[in-house]
Amino acid sequence: MSVYIREFKDIRKDEVALAGGKGANLGEMTAAGINIPKGAVLLADAYDEYMAFNSIEPDNFADSKEVRKAIMDGTIPSEIKEEITAYYHSMGKDDVRVAVRSSATAEDLDDASFAGQQETYLNVIGIDDLLEKVKMCYASLWGDRALSYRKNQGYDKVKVSLAVVIQEMVESQAAGVMFTSDPAGDRENIHINASYGLGEAVVSGIVSPDEYICNRKGDVVKAIKGTKEEEIIYNKDNKGTIKVKVSKERQEANVLNNEAIKQLALEGIRIEKHYGHPMDIEWAIRDGQFYILQARSITTLKEDSAVVFTDKDFEGYPKVKPAKGAMREGVLFNLEKNPSPYYPLDHDFGGFIGEQKNILFTEIGITFKGGMNPIDEDGISYQATNKMALNRNIFKIFKTLKSVGNIDNNIKQADISLETCNKLYIKEKDKNYDDVASIGDALKRMHDLIGKTSYDRFLYALFPNAIESGKVTKVLKSVDDKLNSYDILEGLSYVTADMNRAMKELCEYIIQDKDMSDYVMHNDYKKICDKYPSLNEKFSEFIATYGSKSDFNCYCFIAETWRDNPDRFINTLRPMLKDQGQSVATLEESQNNYNRLMNKVKSQLSSKKYADFERRVHGLRHYHYIREATQYLWESEFEYCRKLLRQLSILTNIEYVDLMYLFENELYELCEKKDYDSKKQLIEKRKAKRAFAEAYYDKCMKDALSGQEDGIKGVGASNGQVKGKACIVTSTDEFYKLEKGDILVCRYTDPEWTPLFALAAGVVVDTGGTLSHAAIVAREYGIPAVLATGNATSVIKDDDMILVDASQGIVTILS
Repeated sequence: MSVYIREFKDIRKDEVALAGGKGANLGEMTAAGINIPKGAVLLADAYDEYMAFNSIEPDNFADSKEVRKAIMDGTIPSEIKEEITAYYHSMGKDDVRVAVRSSATAEDLDDASFAGQQETYLNVIGIDDLLEKVKMCYASLWGDRALSYRKNQGYDKVKVSLAVVIQEMVESQAAGVMFTSDPAGDRENIHINASYGLGEAVVSGIVSPDEYICNRKGDVVKAIKGTKEEEIIYNKDNKGTIKVKVSKERQEANVLNNEAIKQLALEGIRIEKHYGHPMDIEWAIRDGQFYILQARSITTLKEDSAVVFTDKDFEGYPKVKPAKGAMREGVLFNLEKNPSPYYPLDHDFGGFIGEQKNILFTEIGITFKGGMNPIDEDGISYQATNKMALNRNIFKIFKTLKSVGNIDNNIKQADISLETCNKLYIKEKDKNYDDVASIGDALKRMHDLIGKTSYDRFLYALFPNAIESGKVTKVLKSVDDKLNSYDILEGLSYVTADMNRAMKELCEYIIQDKDMSDYVMHNDYKKICDKYPSLNEKFSEFIATYGSKSDFNCYCFIAETWRDNPDRFINTLRPMLKDQGQSVATLEESQNNYNRLMNKVKSQLSSKKYADFERRVHGLRHYHYIREATQYLWESEFEYCRKLLRQLSILTNIEYVDLMYLFENELYELCEKKDYDSKKQLIEKRKAKRAFAEAYYDKCMKDALSGQEDGIKGVGASNGQVKGKACIVTSTDEFYKLEKGDILVCRYTDPEWTPLFALAAGVVVDTGGTLSHAAIVAREYGIPAVLATGNATSVIKDDDMILVDASQGIVTILS
């Protein structure tokens, strides 16, 4: 009797700890009579024995790379090797083709699929190749991708072992994936993807497959023909697989006919009924026979997304027309700040920043009807209409413009305001309260302080910047057409630049010790600090200075700072560490660049014109310093507000996130009157509307951007062209993906993303605009950037070769 090998027929779905998620499901389906290619599982006990036999204890290694190497250098114990060999020979001839699939003991679970996180090897031939692939599967458990996924899903503290599935290959004529509940549409429908050859082409995303949407009877309700330009097939001459081109005739044909689609859909329903919930199924077909290769629970269906909202649901809410030109850029600029709709409390605090612009415009004679960030009683955010009307203050506009153009006064008042706001913040930030009334009073003061910080920022820095930057750019372009007002920001000392230089110094310290450098690249903040006390001291000094840096530009109360989660800081440091900090200029180097630029301008202007130009440049540089200083002050102010809200959550026994459903005045009332029960009812009412709020917000954004022509077009924020490989980065957890010379493609950026610009050859962003973070930093690093595309992350795929033409604001997919 085998100790380490067990055939599918002898395994059931509750034996994940032995067979891994994939193996357990294959056994369960085999027992249920579902057509599964013959196979067996090398149990997780074999992995544990292998690790013990080779004395591999992962915690004793500096990083995961060393763990993988130790596994590959190890020896398979003789008893395990004998069982694998015996089973392989029992499958038939010595050169039988098999698939070797990793099956982790935390995989294909109801709350996390672990899809693609460990390796699969196809067309494995011969016992030697099979034994090598087993070791490669074991090593893949310690791959960066798998470790990152386990951490994100909360399984990083759980002991995870690995079983290995050994299964007969099906040389499929077509294959794909089937979701028995459509995650992108009507949950009652079935969604099938199909392409030619082996299923890896669909699973790995290298082709655009056919898509079939069908009802529960298997009738096709919608079919989308994919391009299917390539297929993956057996490598007949060698082991493994190869990609080949698909003929034009086959590309234009449907992979499956209606009868086959119905047969597959009904098999999917049978599997769903057996498990009792929607399933994600990989399938293959050969000579009219369907085979199920694996099945897992669909983990991407959230409870609140079970409701699909249609246009009928949105009736009675304002409709949004396609935005064009500057209006479109404005929508995308706002999306960068608010990728999801405000919660009510976010609206009254974060939205209060934007409202200061509205106040200032009203003071100079222009009123925006409906406000900058409209929201209703249910917490449903609307798209601002941007309709304007003149008021009586318009008669003061020339006086106002003259005041805004007074550079010396702006600098003086901005400095006074920044000093005042910093003092007020410092006075508040270390206070702790043990009663809700005092917390309410503190939040009121912080709300007022956030308003003052932003009002003065707009009045004394951003509005004057808008006036002066055009004049400075005009002079610069008369000297060199490639220049604009961003070029005169070199050599400045301001928060983001100083932070980058401090990170550069950290990188220079770390790279002196190769072991330390490797450890930082592959371990979390706590482990790094525990292993290297000297580095811990340097990190602590850095966090003490820059720890308030946060995501979402700090506008939302769900944002995290580096102090809250220092692993975010480590994720941000790693791209710069890859580059060894070389792309970040020292302050002295940057100042020299600035001096050269000013001397170049001076040589081509009269002394009078240069004196005027120099005065305006001095103003612009100081406005940028104020912009950055107040940005970081906001982040600090919001960090303290979150601290107060966490204290309030404890004292009121109301979940922190639930407090977000209250408007500012309701929160103060809660603190004053302690009417917790009535506020909890209000919270539940708005929580029930949150799914609709998100769907309506997404619809508004989609409708506003629907005027986009075919292709990828946006705002060229940094001149030049570059061709390179696209790397899609969706969050700080994916910073590790970007390699030197890649083109960064993302939905939004904020200052936390700055180190990526040191590696990227170019940048493409869905959101943003000419004044956004990505625009400024791309100019500083001298790389082409196209922003406000609206659709880049949905059109471009990882590893696509793309051309970024920032001069024209166009991105082209080359291959």
